[in-house]
Amino acid sequence: MAISSMTRRLVSGLGELYASVGSDDYPARVISVLSSLISVGSCSYNHLDGPRAVAYEIEPWDVVSFPDADALFRQHLPEHPVLTHVAATGDTRACRVSDLVSDRQFRSLGLYRDFYRQAEVDYQMTLFTPHPAGGEIALALNRQGRDFSAEELEVLELLRPHIAQSAALAGVLGNVMPAGQRDPAAQPVLTPRQTRIVRLVADGYTDRAIARALGISPRTVHAHLQRIYRALDVSSRTEALARLRELRRSRLAVDAR
Repeated sequence: MAISSMTRRLVSGLGELYASVGSDDYPARVISVLSSLISVGSCSYNHLDGPRAVAYEIEPWDVVSFPDADALFRQHLPEHPVLTHVAATGDTRACRVSDLVSDRQFRSLGLYRDFYRQAEVDYQMTLFTPHPAGGEIALALNRQGRDFSAEELEVLELLRPHIAQSAALAGVLGNVMPAGQRDPAAQPVLTPRQTRIVRLVADGYTDRAIARALGISPRTVHAHLQRIYRALDVSSRTEALARLRELRRSRLAVDAR
């Protein structure tokens, strides 16, 4: 019997997911796996404590680059139809927002008007699983134009036990940006994996070459680079390297005093 393309992609995605256990980039890999299997405009990994966002990671990050995005998200998150549903029923299975409320009801929410509309999210599909540190991991797949299909919902539900298991094995997961804590003036801190990627960039490696060197996908490399750019408040490889040289000179000057 021939193995379908989706089966191959699922097997590859599961391999990448479990390979991330114990690494510093678990959230980025989860996003990478989901985005490789299901067409999305954006995808987010969220650590929630009830209706409160403890931390999150979203790719691409620039979908939430509008003013006050963090504050608006935190303010309106308790309105989310899926959060309301999970709180009332305990049902954490993969779910589309359209399974719970009509398009009109969704678009009437402050959550949509103030946040999702600006983030270009018309349709969303989610799943929840326990976070090892307490609370829940909530994964959200977003896009415009068309809703997620029943087949895509089934794929997400098939992944749910594997995300739960890999999260449990990973323990306290990765480097997720604390919600509302993106301070451009703060001293940037790169993880060991991100530092390694920057060194490879400085050596002239392409995304694909970095992926081969580190045993990760090019999509995961891209996700790391976007997080590095955010941490350094830059928008390109050249600017990132220049910023790091500037920081190094500043630290040397401080140490010399």
